[in-house]
Amino acid sequence: MSLHHHAKKRGLIAASAAVAAVAALILSGCSTTTDTPSATESAGAVPTDVSAAVAAAYEGTSGPLPAESPEVSAGHDVWIVSAFQMVPGLAYLAEQLSAATDTLGWDSEICDGQNNANSGWANCIRQGVAAGADSIVLLSVDCAPVKQALAEAKTAGIAIAGVSSFDCDDPSQGASEAMFDTEVQYGEGIDGVADFFEKSGRLRADYIIEQTGGNAKVLHVAFEGVAIGDYLSKGFEEELAEKCPDCEIVNTVSITPADIAQMRQKFETGLLQATDANAIVVDLGFMLAGGIQQSIVSNNAADGRVVLGGECTQDEIGYIRDGDGIQACIAISNGRAAWSLADQLNRFFSGQEAVKDGIGWTLLDAESPNLPPAGENYDGPLDYRSGYAELWGLS
Repeated sequence: MSLHHHAKKRGLIAASAAVAAVAALILSGCSTTTDTPSATESAGAVPTDVSAAVAAAYEGTSGPLPAESPEVSAGHDVWIVSAFQMVPGLAYLAEQLSAATDTLGWDSEICDGQNNANSGWANCIRQGVAAGADSIVLLSVDCAPVKQALAEAKTAGIAIAGVSSFDCDDPSQGASEAMFDTEVQYGEGIDGVADFFEKSGRLRADYIIEQTGGNAKVLHVAFEGVAIGDYLSKGFEEELAEKCPDCEIVNTVSITPADIAQMRQKFETGLLQATDANAIVVDLGFMLAGGIQQSIVSNNAADGRVVLGGECTQDEIGYIRDGDGIQACIAISNGRAAWSLADQLNRFFSGQEAVKDGIGWTLLDAESPNLPPAGENYDGPLDYRSGYAELWGLS
């Protein structure tokens, strides 16, 4: 993707916890104050469907839990492979999946893939096979990089499941044979994990279009080379192009897993090259926590600009509460995703088809009544823990 990508053409139609890696950066940045354009200066039109999508996101788009469940299938051993436990969202996913399996009476073990496909992710899968697990759950670990290890697990009769992970039949993974036995299903109108994150990207564009009055000049910080980031970018770019002819992406800061240690430096270079930007969009929360939020604050980059964060990590919620660098984020409940995956596994073990989980998004800002307290994760409005325990007949 070009660093100067312009989103001006119409006609591209698409729909879109996680994350791959984060590192704490201790980089000194020069404080630079620049004259920035007003976010709504020379505003264009905002389509009614864009405003409607934003209003619905403020209300929250998640639906109810499934209405029925089979009896609990007893005696299972779940091996949880996290892409990188240093990422708070992934650590919370793993913690909540372990809690859900405890509720079901199953055993579980968490293996940290340490952001390494071979020595980390594949080794974790093989450790699960050697330990005699009967199911392996991938947390933000995509199929293609670990295809051989998954094939070995399948040969051993082990069930494979994923949360925010892309199966081998996805185009981003080579469009080969699917290897997952089950995965999170999300809410009505969402067709799998790719559609979920594309539509999330579209919602991000809708928010920016409305906040800038249809005149967005965006500095986009994108996570590239990883499917979750690519689908978020796809949805964002296509929605901006389709719905806002007076909007453009004036610069894209491309962050790949290899760029983690240079995130802040890359952002500051991009910021200097995008002085006309009236909006900053950072696709995932780990990038803000890894140095970009510090740079936004030290460079006064939020002055006169709309700044949209990622999936509402614990850190991002704190930034919003404190007025530190970002104004909003689009929340996904990682805890609910973890418990819903446990429910899907139980259905698989019971020989039943997967069902919709009702998972959607909520747009949060400082005025949101459902903004979590400082230091807490976003769990959503539903008590899914008690709800699933009751659904499973365990309350």
